[in-house]
Amino acid sequence: MPVLPDIGLRRAAGSSDSENRVGAWWMIASCIAATAMSVAVRLLGDTMPSIQIAFLRSILGILLLAPLFLSAAARHEKVPVRFTRPWLHLIRGVLFALATTGGFHALTHLPLATATTLFFLAPVFSTVFAAVFAGEKVGPGRWIAVAAAFAGALIILRPGLMPLDVAMVLGVASALLFALALLITRPISEADGAASIMLSSAVVSSVVLVIPALAVWVSVPFASWGLVAVVVLASSGRTFADVRSYSLADAGFLAPFAFLRLLFIAAAGWIVFHEGIDGPTLAGAAVIVGSSVFIAWREARLRRH
Repeated sequence: MPVLPDIGLRRAAGSSDSENRVGAWWMIASCIAATAMSVAVRLLGDTMPSIQIAFLRSILGILLLAPLFLSAAARHEKVPVRFTRPWLHLIRGVLFALATTGGFHALTHLPLATATTLFFLAPVFSTVFAAVFAGEKVGPGRWIAVAAAFAGALIILRPGLMPLDVAMVLGVASALLFALALLITRPISEADGAASIMLSSAVVSSVVLVIPALAVWVSVPFASWGLVAVVVLASSGRTFADVRSYSLADAGFLAPFAFLRLLFIAAAGWIVFHEGIDGPTLAGAAVIVGSSVFIAWREARLRRH
């Protein structure tokens, strides 16, 4: 969901121009995959609860990963999976499950561009959590960007001026939970690797969501399985593209390209669902996205120094 996923594989600043260019193309691919996933989730949401979509994504994601591990085992290669910090894997999986469910609910009940804008709060929350829980030094510039982003969220939510929208609240909660998951991701990715994180997230999410999903389960029409496949493949493809982009290019360089995700999804919402964006939402989106881009740029600049 969030625009700046961080699985602990971000490259130290100083990538070459060619690496930055390749990383930018991977980020564009990530934006396209995120757009396909968002549209598929919205279409499925007309006939299926969000929690069921999230469960299907997790359980089928395991099936998607299985051939990779089985192939490595067949070649007698060491499967790169280890869980040296199982409790952190468990907590991250629970956070990921809740964040995904809330994000899918927001995509189903809000205009796609509005939901996506709220997901841009994830890197903002990450900055706050890094300062509070990890003791990271955050300068005045980034604190101003954080305050501006929250002001942008208030412009979109408009508390007191319009009825409280549960979908909007869940969109913000999704960004917050994902930011907490990212805080946990950094130490366990260094210890166990990306493959272990992807597998544990899928397994824990499936276990957490199976009972709630069965409680509201509806039969899946044959035609809808194609959309389910799009959700699974696009979300996995987006994760892979994010890993590749951040492993090659500087985070600050990639930030403006990550913004294309909002443009792509807004265009898809307009073309497929005839959705528009009202003035306050557009203003709030500009503030949130601008703040997120500044935070990423500032972090990359500090890393270079």
